[in-house]
Parts: sequence; structure tokens; C-alpha cells
Amino acid sequence: MEHSRRHMYEMVDALVRAGSNFRPRPPGLGDDPFWLAKGDPHCYLETPIDFAVARSVPGQPADLAFDEDDDMIFCRLCWTAITGSNHRLVTVRNAAGSAP
Repeated sequence: MEHSRRHMYEMVDALVRAGSNFRPRPPGLGDDPFWLAKGDPHCYLETPIDFAVARSVPGQPADLAFDEDDDMIFCRLCWTAITGSNHRLVTVRNAAGSAP
């Protein structure tokens, strides 16, 4: 499954290079920036998402939803989310515009 999320890892890498940090997992659980949360992988940033940087990452699929109002990037292709520090607590499915 990780290979199908490669574009999301590239997105996190670009955001980190631009100055963001992702919230590390608790000790002993590895260093992957994505955690399973509510059944879907999430990466939690400690800063708001820089959407200008995110949109400039080449090769991103058309299935990405850039939700600046909710400080989240969600991929409808692999059901993976990157959330910034200003993210409100809503379900990923609702934030992506699908029925719960």
C-alpha cells in the first residue's frame, strides 16, 4: 500500500523542506509520518499547511483535495490525509465532500 501513497510522502517531504514539521509518532512506533487514524493514514503537521508549496509539488494526482479552510490535503485515490495545525476535527469523508 505504501507505493500507492508515494505522492503523499513526496508532499510531506516538500512541506518539511519548506519549514514544516510533522508530529512524530510515540516512541517505539517507528518514524513514518503517516499514522492510522479512523482507519485512514494521516500525517499531522505542527504548523499550518503551506498550500503554495503543496500545489507546486510536481506529479500530484488530480484526486487531491486542497482544503485550505480546514487546513487539510486529502487524496481520494489512497484515502490519505495531511492535516495542518489549524485543522478542525471533522471526518475525512466529510472534508472530502463524500457522504459519511
